[in-house]
Amino acid sequence: MSAEQPRMSPTPAVDPRPGIGNAIARALLGGIVVALIVTVFDEILLTLPGATLELHYKKLWRLLPLVWLASLLLPAARATLRPRYHPSDLPLGIFVVIAAVSIVAGGGHWGDFRNLLAGVGVGSMARSLVTTPSRRRLLVHAMGMMILAILAHELWIHPTLLPPREMGRYDLVTANPNVLGFLFAMLLPLLLAEGLACAGPVRALVGIYAVAALAGTFLTFSRVAALGAAAGTAVVVMRSLPPRTALVVFATVALAFFALQRPDRWSALRTDGDTKRVRILATSLSLAVESPMLGVGFGINNLEKVFPDRYEQRHGERVFRFHSMNQLLDVLVGTGAIGTVFFLWWVGRVAGRALAWLRTTTTPSARTRAAGAAAACVAIAVMSLGESPLYHGKIVPILFLVLAIVELGPAPGRSSASGGSHSTSATPLPATPARRPA
Repeated sequence: MSAEQPRMSPTPAVDPRPGIGNAIARALLGGIVVALIVTVFDEILLTLPGATLELHYKKLWRLLPLVWLASLLLPAARATLRPRYHPSDLPLGIFVVIAAVSIVAGGGHWGDFRNLLAGVGVGSMARSLVTTPSRRRLLVHAMGMMILAILAHELWIHPTLLPPREMGRYDLVTANPNVLGFLFAMLLPLLLAEGLACAGPVRALVGIYAVAALAGTFLTFSRVAALGAAAGTAVVVMRSLPPRTALVVFATVALAFFALQRPDRWSALRTDGDTKRVRILATSLSLAVESPMLGVGFGINNLEKVFPDRYEQRHGERVFRFHSMNQLLDVLVGTGAIGTVFFLWWVGRVAGRALAWLRTTTTPSARTRAAGAAAACVAIAVMSLGESPLYHGKIVPILFLVLAIVELGPAPGRSSASGGSHSTSATPLPATPARRPA
């Protein structure tokens, strides 16, 4: 070969991740998909030759992070599955420790704490797995399929849910209507943004997920979910669409809500609960004042031990609710001022990540996905004023999956200013040397 001949470009670098790590990652992603589907039905029994396998959603969500942690003991898998740390991990970790201490000091019931610990593990695992756009899309599709499965399951059991009617909310079987509404409205902004960011048949498919999430919100007749869905949808359409188009879309959704929900005709069944909300909040606050540092113990079961008696002392009757209908107040009652400080620190870190992603993205698709992540945080924050997602076993793991997407941003390991929508690896590949002139 002549020395004058131009040097050929070297072969592009190949991602050196070990095959075993990729295999475990795919298995864990499959496990997340299975867990999302099992969550719809609570449990699924699989009949095998000579045995029956019981799949319960809580057991699956607790098992998957343990499998992920165990896989980190394999050097060949560690490079692929290593944890991706985030600034929110420190306050969240401290909050989890304080929640445990509060239970030891006061409550004694660990059920909601186990759900919280599993949710934190699921979120950390997801951050290590969803490190490419394709895997992120897979997770979004899995959550969309879960929503379709919920609607199919509900309509199979109660076809009379359509057309939507308020009394139908009491026939829902997947979860309490407010819990189910929270789940639908939390995922709606992510699905809507993903649909707007995609093109072709994929956009149509994700659009079906988003419509299903909106329809599910309507079926629950949950006012908290309606507010969350409205806030999340508004953020996505205002940040992703031209102003006139955004106004038309938002107005159409609002009209559909009022046409189907008819809040002016809501029954008097909610009147009693509405009138007691202020009493419930005041009762919870009185418990927080008595246990200001570490609270009565994290979890709804620990609050249940003291709340009904205190409510009866103050108001001469008992109430069926055992939570404050406000996540921040429940954290204050359960973990005291110490836990609340770290809880707010954690929330601030996550919100800061969502806002940073929203501010720094430049490409249209990345900007739309960033709007979806920020909108999901807005919806969660709005709904947490009337619900306690950390006290619901079906919400917690999915909540942390959503937060994992927010914390990862557009392209893990790369600058978000680049848009990140076309990145294929969390770790940038070595740059190809420039070609020398002949």
